[in-house]
Amino acid sequence: MAGINMLSLAILVVCATKISIIQANPTGPVLTTTLGSVVGFERSLLDQTIEVFYGIPFAKPPVGNLRFRAPEPAESWDSTPIDGTVKPNTCWQSIDYSFDGHEGVDQWNPVTARDEDCLYLNVWRQAPQPGDSPKTIMVWIHGGMFWSGSALIDKYEGGDLAARKEVIVITIAYRMGPLGFMYLENNADVPGNAGLLDQVMALKWIKDNAANLGGSPDDITIFGQSTGAISVGFHLLSPMSKGLFKNAIMQSGSPIAYWAVMKTNKMNDRVSKLAADVSCPVSLGDGLLSCLQGVDPEVLTDRQWILGDKWFDVPIGPIVDGNFLPNHPECLLKEGDIQATNVIIGLNLHEGTIPVLYGFEDDYPLENEGLIDKEPFRRVLLTIAENDTTLQDELLSLYSSEFADANKRRMRILDAAAGDSLVKCSVLEFARAYTLLGGNVYMYSFEEKFKSSPWPGWMGVPHGAEIDAVFGETVARGTGDEQEDKALTRSVMEMWTFFASRGFPRFRDVEWPAFSIRYQEWVKIRSKDVRVVRRPRKRTCDVWAHHQFS
Repeated sequence: MAGINMLSLAILVVCATKISIIQANPTGPVLTTTLGSVVGFERSLLDQTIEVFYGIPFAKPPVGNLRFRAPEPAESWDSTPIDGTVKPNTCWQSIDYSFDGHEGVDQWNPVTARDEDCLYLNVWRQAPQPGDSPKTIMVWIHGGMFWSGSALIDKYEGGDLAARKEVIVITIAYRMGPLGFMYLENNADVPGNAGLLDQVMALKWIKDNAANLGGSPDDITIFGQSTGAISVGFHLLSPMSKGLFKNAIMQSGSPIAYWAVMKTNKMNDRVSKLAADVSCPVSLGDGLLSCLQGVDPEVLTDRQWILGDKWFDVPIGPIVDGNFLPNHPECLLKEGDIQATNVIIGLNLHEGTIPVLYGFEDDYPLENEGLIDKEPFRRVLLTIAENDTTLQDELLSLYSSEFADANKRRMRILDAAAGDSLVKCSVLEFARAYTLLGGNVYMYSFEEKFKSSPWPGWMGVPHGAEIDAVFGETVARGTGDEQEDKALTRSVMEMWTFFASRGFPRFRDVEWPAFSIRYQEWVKIRSKDVRVVRRPRKRTCDVWAHHQFS
């Protein structure tokens, strides 16, 4: 009880601090919401005045007895405006110190303090003018394997996107790891998927406040990358998300990836193991929830790492809960009881390099130009194949013929095997299944290696590389000798925003066909030789389809 009282006091102190800041600095643009006003600040970008509002609460702080539970709507803050000039807390997660703090790693780490009080959203919009028409709203859902990520790292600053195009950009936070996906089998108050319900709550808030934001409640596009894209896929299938958005963009993620949804029996085993590790054994029965709610959030977050049992694993993540996910996504797609819409879905050329780098750091060092000896190569490939020697032999035969450069062949085989199994094949399968339901699907492969990338050249176009183009980061940090990168970035920003407002993509002068079951078309996005290809991964994905993992 004392801990909860101290936490409540801390929340009051934070709120009082925000109010005092506003009282001392009353100037700045004001956003009026259904719950109260927010005072933000202005930035000048590309001859546009951009209004920024950080830290708008869309749910009650999920602390004390609200930990692990579904979010509750934020309460009104009445006449005292919130200070929207200060970046809010980040939801609890572990800091990634891999590879001695390499820039490619550190760019994803949070830039604000970690706290359970973290359910906020952030808004960028052009300063409203008299007679403005409602703008398209684009809502970003970050990735991070459901255990990390933030709505407010530098990469996700929405000012450039809002300044270049007639859109309102919003980023949303959600709980992750044990705090966001805890499931207690015999407790209806903790049914799992709280982090996904946070996203639903944010989307409801945005729809309710669309007109106040300067947008339309019927013109909302959700977009996300990696597990953010998986989340977007969940929303396309969930009855709880129906009517909350119009279009969707899925960057390098699919809800039917074999690792996207955890089986309930595995979740029960992992929760039991974690609970025992933090001195809250499941034998406590009805007392288990209150015990877990009293554990320090940092301890819960850090101890989740005892749970993984594979080279690529989400310790605690989404499950079929019967509500948000009434059934497994594959079953929901087969049942067809959804209202299909317009979707862009895609992937990057070298999706596998980062997973392999993290999963096999000792065998596949960052500084070794991607070269790997024969024995560790075979060992890594066998692990990717889930120790299935038959599959390993098939993959060797299949991928060896695909890559001609003998010096880099092993590296490229591992990249292709990991990329196909973790991302690419499930993305293709989702495109097929959603098309069969009547959805308008447009597929891409992002294939440009930006000069400003922090990763070494051998990693190619890795997972997450396209984000710099989507948010304009490549233009913002360019050094002047990267005109092709900047031009491509502008084209990608144009494509994303055009699709958000129109429901179909436009990329330069390419005639972009909708994905069809017969031809399975996708567009290769790069500075030169942009073109449409057909059935590009059919052979390899057919092999993976015969070896389903769990």
